[in-house]
Amino acid sequence: MFAGPDEAVQRVTGVAATLAVADLDAALEEAEAGGAEIVMPVQPTPNGRRAVLRHPHGGVYEYVGR
Repeated sequence: MFAGPDEAVQRVTGVAATLAVADLDAALEEAEAGGAEIVMPVQPTPNGRRAVLRHPHGGVYEYVGR
């Protein structure tokens, strides 16, 4: 369940999975090079940082890492 302003909730409602990565910046760079689009930019969380990306095939994934 997500909570917050409608716009923010709409950006992450389709998240198919959360991926834990060791290096968030490197993972995002690699995903973008492969055609992924950032849906929600990097944000701090109590457990590190997170971002949400939409991959070219349409899948939306949350990336969590440092």
